[in-house]
Order: sequence, then C-alpha cells, then structure tokens
Amino acid sequence: MSWITRCPACGTSYKVVSDQIKIAQGWLRCGQCQHAFDSTGLLVAWPDLIPSAFGVMPVQEIDDRLVIEQLLKQEDRSPPQSPPPSPSAVVASFEEALSTFSPQLPSVLPPEALPALSGESVLSATHLTASHPPRYWWPISAVLALLLALALQWLWIERHMLAATQPSVARVLHAACRFLGCEISPVQVRDGVAIENSSLTPTDGGFLLSWTVRNATSHALQMPALTLTLLDAQDKVLVRRVLLVAQQGAPGALAPGQVWDGQLNLSPEDGLAPSGYRLFSFYP
Repeated sequence: MSWITRCPACGTSYKVVSDQIKIAQGWLRCGQCQHAFDSTGLLVAWPDLIPSAFGVMPVQEIDDRLVIEQLLKQEDRSPPQSPPPSPSAVVASFEEALSTFSPQLPSVLPPEALPALSGESVLSATHLTASHPPRYWWPISAVLALLLALALQWLWIERHMLAATQPSVARVLHAACRFLGCEISPVQVRDGVAIENSSLTPTDGGFLLSWTVRNATSHALQMPALTLTLLDAQDKVLVRRVLLVAQQGAPGALAPGQVWDGQLNLSPEDGLAPSGYRLFSFYP
C-alpha cells in the first residue's frame, strides 16, 4: 500500500511505500530541502484508483439459449449508478484533506533541549561506568595481587641477605621486623669465613687448640661452627667433635674483613695420643 506525506519544512508532498517507512522506522529525508523529519502522524493513505474507480463486474455464465422475448420483457429496476469520480477529482480531494491535516508530533527536538540532553547522557554514562566496572579488570587485578604476594614472600625469605648486602634496604627491613616481631640474622655463606691458620699444641693434661678465622666477604656473616677430628699415625679417626659458636666463645657474627682468634683447651681420654688433626668450619 502507498502513502502520501508532506515535508513540514518546505511543504513538498511525496509518495512513499510501507517498506520504506518500516526500514527507516518512520524517519524520512526531504528530497527538496534535505530536511529529516519523523513521518509519524504525517501519512495519508493513497487510494488505489484503478480498482476503486472502475469496478470489475463478476463473470457470469451465459446460457447458450437466449430468448429475445424474455429479455425484452425484463425491466431493469436497479437504481441508477453514479459515474465514478475522475482521477483529478480524487487528487483534489486528497490535497484538500492534506492541507487541513495538523501533525501530531514535532519533527525535531528544539535546539535548546540538545545541550541538556547531551549533558544528562554523559552523566548517565559516567555513572554507569563508575558503578559497573568492566569485567576484564578482574583477571588483571588477580594477576597483580598474585605478583604482589610473590614479591612479599621473596622479601621474607631473602630478608637476611638483603639486610646484609643492601644497607639502604636494611633500615626498612629492621623497622618492619620490629613492627612484625621477626628477626634479621647475619647471613650464612659457605666458605665465606676462612680458617687462616690453626694449631694443636700438647699441654699438661691435654691439648691447646688455636685457630684464626677471617670474614672474606664484603658484608657481615654469621660465625660458623667447627669440626675437630683427631687422627692417629695412620690418619685414622680417633675422635670427632663439633664445636658450636657458644663453645668457642666466639661472637655471633663477623663484620666484613674481620679477623678473630680463638683458643680452646681439650682434655682427651686417658691413653689417647693423636698424631694429627683436621679442622673445618660449617654451618649446622
């Protein structure tokens, strides 16, 4: 079915079809002044001239036998039919109806309403974004939290080494441990404390063990324990003894490059005559 609409800006009339109106959702653009308007309430049905003006008579079966006398005697009593309106008369009546038609809806929004509508839309979009954050941030937040947990775990495990090798970080770590109730001990480095010299001298009723250790690193180290092994003439083990830091009378830590001398009196069992010894440092 066809429709007739009129541009509210320039008054030009157009013929449109239903498919065009459905696709554009009622919006049309004037081909004369290029004005876009909503055709809702501006459409008038265009009558189908040919079927309505000129009716088609139904086909009747014709009898082969036509009696002329009966046909002459019949009287046509049907009321006289008025002549069909001409196409020009139909168009004129439509133009008259269209000129008296008033649109129901405004074609466009007033200009003063545009800034307010734009501001409210931006405010609504901002509020919606703030109240409902995008979901793709959740995996990123989980990864960042996991990385932070791993970093804190690494700091906890390596706090002793960091405090010994990084003086600037040591202050922060000591302050954190005082707050958390943890301790920072000197680090243990294998072969970091070297035994520079040692001796085992017989004395009245025993032996005197003397040794010298030195911190060979550039940071403080924990004092190691010692292992003393007494040997016979065939280098067989007679006695093996572990000397802890408290038994040595040594300090708990050695500063970088610090040298410390130790002595210890040994009282072996009766009849034990060692011919040699071995002295090693280790961390228990």
